[in-house]
Amino acid sequence: MFKIFSTFFKKEISVSPEFFPKTYTVLKEGYSLSTFIKDLQAALLVSVISFPLAMALAIASGCTPDRGLYTSVIAGFFISLFGGSRHQIAGPTAAFVVVIYNVTDKFGYEGLVIATLMAGLMLIGAGCCKFGTIIKYLPFSITTGFTTGIGVMLFVSQFKDLFGLQISKVPGEFLEKLNCFFYNLDTLSWQAIILSVLVLTIILFLRVKKPKYPAFLIALIIGTFISLVLSLDVKTIASEFGDIPRTIPMPHFPNLSLELIMKLFPSAFTIAFLAGIESLLACVVADSIAGTRHRPNCELIAQGVGNFFSVLFGGIPATGAIARTATNVRSGACTPIAGILHAILIFFVMLFFAPYIKWIPLSCLASILIVISVHMIDKERVKYIMSATFGDITVFAVTFLLTVFLDITIAIEVGTILAILFFTARMIESTELQISKTESIYGDIQPYEHGLQILPNEIEMLHIAGPFFFGIASKINDILHRISETPKVIILDMKNVPFIDTSGAFTLKTFVKQASDKKIAIILTSINKNVKHTLSKMGGKQIYGEIIDNQNKAIERAYQIKAERT
Repeated sequence: MFKIFSTFFKKEISVSPEFFPKTYTVLKEGYSLSTFIKDLQAALLVSVISFPLAMALAIASGCTPDRGLYTSVIAGFFISLFGGSRHQIAGPTAAFVVVIYNVTDKFGYEGLVIATLMAGLMLIGAGCCKFGTIIKYLPFSITTGFTTGIGVMLFVSQFKDLFGLQISKVPGEFLEKLNCFFYNLDTLSWQAIILSVLVLTIILFLRVKKPKYPAFLIALIIGTFISLVLSLDVKTIASEFGDIPRTIPMPHFPNLSLELIMKLFPSAFTIAFLAGIESLLACVVADSIAGTRHRPNCELIAQGVGNFFSVLFGGIPATGAIARTATNVRSGACTPIAGILHAILIFFVMLFFAPYIKWIPLSCLASILIVISVHMIDKERVKYIMSATFGDITVFAVTFLLTVFLDITIAIEVGTILAILFFTARMIESTELQISKTESIYGDIQPYEHGLQILPNEIEMLHIAGPFFFGIASKINDILHRISETPKVIILDMKNVPFIDTSGAFTLKTFVKQASDKKIAIILTSINKNVKHTLSKMGGKQIYGEIIDNQNKAIERAYQIKAERT
């Protein structure tokens, strides 16, 4: 059967290889029974981890636990089927908790569906436009900032169930949430606290002593068993959300309006952004463990398809889960079939064990999320950033604080803008300008001379080292004012200019025009192919003066111009 199934996929398909799902690739190569058994074993182990997490993360996001299970089944299936990684495991993740909670709090679940549908289309578009190789290069300080902020928010959000507080509606804002918990401390339940401590102790003990054991599931089973045997007065899934459905609901498309779409657009962008970043990071982690290579653009498309269908079938936003993906690799998974089997197994758990799931205490699920939130706060990364430059520390701090106290969408936007500004400042500082035979204009740079040859006063050579872009416009425009005597010729040595952008080319054009008005000839020399191509497209020597490849010939030409104008 496996040989027949593999043979079907060996037919040629006229699509760029970078968009081939890994499922297609592995089936085309040949899929054997022994490989299936390895994938099934890995899927069983990962499902044991995913099952409690799916419910816990859905509850933390302000949704019912069944929506987390729907997500693991639907999104997990489609992302593994169409994804660009051999080992990706997708489902609800902690990165989405804050975003989902805020959207559902303001617009309800229907609003979340619309935002996620838009996010799915954005991800598909990003993959088709080949943004997959770019999106994973987000500055380290930003990703650490918002993941740390999410970790803090997730940690605090579990206080209600962890302590058994009697609160009907928890505010979405961080400070209001703390204030709400403080003023309801008199409603805490000692039975819930003791059960939470017990579950946390079991998880931590197993993680240290028996790291290969499914700590979350074991702690969840023990906690639920104790709660039932002792008839503890604690909140359960049944008391808060009712029964867990045994089937996946029929697809439902929401009612759309332009006004609602515009309001939800920022949230949709954040969902797409987080899904893209975390899924590609999970792929990188899997590749580093297994020695494989993922297809980033194909993965983005799969994330879009998975999220689109997830909410149509009653789920929530999903992405590749780093910890579950790493577990899948270490459990011996060989192909994306393991991810597909993982989704199918969770569906079977719903089908056969739904009547028992409803008795799980919420304090047990909160204990699991407490552990996850603590692990989201990567102390080593934070410590590393705090020893970095002022710009990196500022970007991290601003992103973190805005995530916690304002909104993750704004945090990512502001953090990205700050990172760009600091990067631009560093690029400007890295670009050096030196003039022959004169004192340094900027900093302690030594005067530039062409070998042992001292150029005459009527000829100046300006040496530019670094990227020629909009950021150095003020430096270039200031050159003519800094030269003590007006020369007849200025040679721009651009040997160490790696690239020039449109703004840089316009700045150069303005510089040449100003020099021309002062009767100064401009010669460009030692230009690399990329810079020369850009300048040729934007006017060439008619706008930028003479362009001479060889520096010695440029100097000879400068002497000729000097002689002609003497």
